[in-house]
Amino acid sequence: MWRVKPLTVGSLPSLLSQVGLCRHASAAAAAVGKGKQRIMAIRREDYGSQWERRAPLNPLHVKSLVDQGVKVLVQPSNRRAYPLQDYERSGAIIQEDINEASLIMGVKQVPIPRLIPSKTYCFFSHTIKAQTENMPMLDQLLEKNIRLLDYEKIVDENGKRMVAFGKFAGIAGMINILHGIGLRLLALGHHTPFIHIAAAHNYRNSSMARQAIRDAGYEISLGLMPKSVGPLTFVFMGSGNVSQGAKEMIDELPVEYVEPQDLKEVAQHGDTRKIYATVVNRKHHLVRKDGGEFEAAEYDAYPDRYKSVFNEEIGPWASCIINGIFWDVKHPRFLTNMDTQTLLGPVAVPPTSNEPGCPTLPHRLLAICDITADPGGSIEFMTECTTIESPFCLYDADHRHQHFKSLRFSGDGVLVCSIDNMPAQLPREATDFFGGLLFPLVPELVRYCDIHFKCFIKIATPGPHNQGSSFAVAWWPEARNHQSSEDSSYGIHPMFKKTAEKPEESIPEPTVSLSDRVATAEATVLGFVAKKSMDFSDVPDMIALSKTLAKDPQALDALSMDRTTASYKMTHGLGTTFEEQCVDEYILFPEH
Repeated sequence: MWRVKPLTVGSLPSLLSQVGLCRHASAAAAAVGKGKQRIMAIRREDYGSQWERRAPLNPLHVKSLVDQGVKVLVQPSNRRAYPLQDYERSGAIIQEDINEASLIMGVKQVPIPRLIPSKTYCFFSHTIKAQTENMPMLDQLLEKNIRLLDYEKIVDENGKRMVAFGKFAGIAGMINILHGIGLRLLALGHHTPFIHIAAAHNYRNSSMARQAIRDAGYEISLGLMPKSVGPLTFVFMGSGNVSQGAKEMIDELPVEYVEPQDLKEVAQHGDTRKIYATVVNRKHHLVRKDGGEFEAAEYDAYPDRYKSVFNEEIGPWASCIINGIFWDVKHPRFLTNMDTQTLLGPVAVPPTSNEPGCPTLPHRLLAICDITADPGGSIEFMTECTTIESPFCLYDADHRHQHFKSLRFSGDGVLVCSIDNMPAQLPREATDFFGGLLFPLVPELVRYCDIHFKCFIKIATPGPHNQGSSFAVAWWPEARNHQSSEDSSYGIHPMFKKTAEKPEESIPEPTVSLSDRVATAEATVLGFVAKKSMDFSDVPDMIALSKTLAKDPQALDALSMDRTTASYKMTHGLGTTFEEQCVDEYILFPEH
């Protein structure tokens, strides 16, 4: 069994100096750059689902790399969301053979026959938890002397992941479950505004989905939700990237957020012209088994001392559960099979009249969206993921049976959506977002991946003196026989084992060229645009604005404005001035 722990090292030059691989690391790096052109490749996604249309980088990212002198090879694929012409116009070379590339990037796992020996690969390997189905691939990676940089292990100094599709998994998952709730309620005898929300992959982009959700929200605010359904309550498990993406979608509805302890009140006496939501963190549902309160540090060290009370204090009042939490085998589940059976019992039925044509719901819990798609994880009964083709199943807790690949939404049970490649439903936006996070790391990766040694290293993100967040690669060939202990980091070359600290050799930092600084600035802008889901047509205006503000560094440094202040000044300051200007122009030029 293999495990991975991130390695904390400041920068590549200092690391190489410390381990004795290169006495003058900066000189070695320069030699790599001068010896031959740096070459990387974007491989075709050919593992698993036909819906996998994402790429690790979009054409704009590729253009920035080409402008820096990197030769970028792109394997042809008509399935990719961005057409080949866009990559070709960005300066990439479209060809099947990518053997000359030292760095090969993709999204999903690489089929074993297509692994090229002695290369550096970047992709989601899904081996971090020793997933059984991917162990043969891991064996071949070790056998073929392949370096693997797993996106899941790209973390900052606090251990937080830096490169992930999580936000768009949340966005797509929320769209899907709203679509599913509409169909499930219709099957139970209730036409609702949710019926007009489609599955995520039916929209060209998330903006179109937002408009459909917004339209449904308008109808809800008009009181068009059947009163026999009762107020709908949405429970978000976790507050990370997945949860934040899902909340972006539900915020298009007339939603009121409440604390978990207040969920019971709004579920029983809430207004059907709005929906209610709550965010559940660890402190809300985990308690010590001996009766003590939750303590984060203790839970991280001894999770076996805790149990979840979700089924008792929060679950009975949930209409829909959105699961976005990380789970490990040592952690208590928040929803066991017995818990689910209890929640699907008649005791949890909303208190509504059962009139002809207005049937009472069989139980309050209508749907579960398990965006983590972790079989056998925090939701015990989830042992198999659904797919984009068949996104839903009904789980019957009484018979412990899941009806998979069924087009029927009627029958006993709770509707479940647990697609393991959620972001693939919005491939262009997901590629823009992910690439915006990944791109700042790529120039450094390409620059040093030709330094041939068998250990795997951590490289700092571009920044002043190469300081800042960094990432660890996942596997190295000798890991197979390495023994784990409390004082070693399993998955890191033995030469990195803790030793007595020695004074570091002082190596002067290389001067960063203007082209590299421009590339870093481009990546920063593109990353911001992708993270905020902004339109890329706004980039020129952003750059022009930045240049204007930079003309007065003192004013820019003193500039500070929170959301409330900005709203007030826009409404009562600039907004009023702009309104007066428009009135004046209309008086002077009424024909316009």
